Order: sequence, then structure tokens, then C-alpha cells
Amino acid sequence: MKRTTTILALIIAFMGVCGVASAQSAQTPKQQARAQARAAKKAAMQEANQEAFQKAETAIEEKNWVLTANTLYGPDGNSYVVSGMTNFIQFDGNTVYLQLAFNDVVNGPNGLGGITLEGSPSGMQMTTTKNGGIIYDFDVNGMTLNADVQITVNAGNNYATGTVYPAFSSNNLTFSGYLVPTSESGIYRSGFVTP
Repeated sequence: MKRTTTILALIIAFMGVCGVASAQSAQTPKQQARAQARAAKKAAMQEANQEAFQKAETAIEEKNWVLTANTLYGPDGNSYVVSGMTNFIQFDGNTVYLQLAFNDVVNGPNGLGGITLEGSPSGMQMTTTKNGGIIYDFDVNGMTLNADVQITVNAGNNYATGTVYPAFSSNNLTFSGYLVPTSESGIYRSGFVTP
């Protein structure tokens, strides 16, 4: 009886494996082609994201990058959709630029409905997170800009956030977007820079 039960269990297990195999082979060539195309697209996207991450890391090391913001988060937690072409944090060698420009505001010192500030960076420190992302901290000092800045870049892509912590207030501002080398940024910096 025990032997019969064992043989019966083996037959049932074998039939189950055959059923799974036949279900997989039941895919039409069109379905198989779609699955292969999806897998290839996913692999290409992962490769492109990893390349973008490596470019962002190199740009940080070379001190020549821009975090182009598509969303700003104010100290109250409210979010504002903005253009990355005119809202950014730029690290350009020995100078940091922080620019805000709101399309619905006509007046602003920079002529773009906002402000463009300039300062000198110091205390730069780059660390790698447990999951492989980057945290880049630095101070920036100018006549009107004194702040701590923390940039966080996601592991495996170049999506980043940059939070500016002003030295003399608690009005933190977070830029959310993509960190790219300056040459790939396409930004427009106002000529009216407040030092």
C-alpha cells in the first residue's frame, strides 16, 4: 500500500510538471515575441538608467553638474511643478548657482519671476548609501546665500533631490528632478545674479 501511494504521488507530480511545461509552450509565437520585446526593453532601460547614474556620479566628482528641478517642495510641504530649464542647483567648479523662476510671477530680481543666487562651495563630502545611491553634502556662502545643501541621487538612475537649508531660517527648499552634467542640462541662467 505504501509503495502504491508513493508511485501515485510520483505520477501526480510528473503530470503537474508536464502541465506547466505544456502551458508555457502553448504561447503563440506572437506572445513569445512580445515577451522577448518587453524583456529587451526593460534591459535597455536599466542599462540607460545605470549609464545616467554613472554620468551623475562623475559630474559630482568633477564638480560640474546641474540638478534640474521639475518639482519644488517648500518648507510647508507644498509642491510646485516648475521648469527644469529655469529652476535648478548648479555646481560649476568653484561657484554654486541656485535659481528659482516661476512662470506665473512677472516680477523678480532675475527677470524670470524669481531669483538667481551665487555662492562659493566648501566642505564637500560625498558618501555612498547602503543601496548604492549617493549623498553629497556641501556648504555654500555668498553675500545673500548662506546654506547647507544636501543632494541625494537614487541608486541605479540619476533621479535626485537637493535640499537647501538656509543658515538663518528654517525655510528649507527641496529641488526634485534629475542630476546631469552641465553640458547635458539645457538650463537658462539669468544674467541678473545676486551674489
